[in-house]
Amino acid sequence: MTIVRIPDRGVLQIGGEAAEAFLQALVTNDVTDIPVGKAVYAALLTPQGKFLHDFFVTPAADGMSLLLEGEAPRLGDLKRRLTMYKLRSKVSIDDASANWHVLASAGTIAAADGALVFDDPRHPAMGQRALWPVDLPLPDVSDDTASYHARRVALGVPDGSRDIEVEKNFMLESRFDQVNGIDFRKGCYVGQEITARSKYRGNVRKMLLPCRVDGDLPAAETEVTVDGKSVGTVRSGAGNHVLAMLRLDRPEGTLLAGGATLTVTDPG
Repeated sequence: MTIVRIPDRGVLQIGGEAAEAFLQALVTNDVTDIPVGKAVYAALLTPQGKFLHDFFVTPAADGMSLLLEGEAPRLGDLKRRLTMYKLRSKVSIDDASANWHVLASAGTIAAADGALVFDDPRHPAMGQRALWPVDLPLPDVSDDTASYHARRVALGVPDGSRDIEVEKNFMLESRFDQVNGIDFRKGCYVGQEITARSKYRGNVRKMLLPCRVDGDLPAAETEVTVDGKSVGTVRSGAGNHVLAMLRLDRPEGTLLAGGATLTVTDPG
């Protein structure tokens, strides 16, 4: 399988004796005792339970710090927001992006000394990811991310602010629970009350759904209509699929986006 280098990803390093406890109190998933070679997918929310950032969390090889792989253009904002919660916690928060390449493959990535390889926790068909030290020779990689995003979108896997509106979307709207991004059994975290309430009351009114496209791929922000009535918006698209935020109470009928027809698919 092709290994793809994903250039728009960055890495924060959370160090210090309280690193794990610090992050555990803030994010949507359980980050305690993650084994080296594994990762969890998680998000940081507003106190109102709305999306701010998503990222993978994996321990450094020495087990002494946690690495957060997230959106490179927004990594400064993630660092700023985490620092707001630091107070007197014995943690350090550093941008370590210059130290790592981010790789992904639908198959496996052969391990090498110093590289951190883990299964993508969002969906089995997403294969593996790796944080690869920049001073380590790269395996045979491609810089063409089209196949990676086509697979991701077809499987209904969101990708940060491409698909989830910052400070607007709730996590269950964004199918975050269906891609292993939330642990409903862990203790409190920022935005936990609203997220749990949405889960147990079942009051989700719209959802980010994968759709097969017949016609030209519609651009992000294209309105989706049924019989001329707005029922949602396209977020990201690749290959012959898009992710669209759609009303769950939409009327029956053909979904149209621009000049294309959309069909909601089941990603499994």
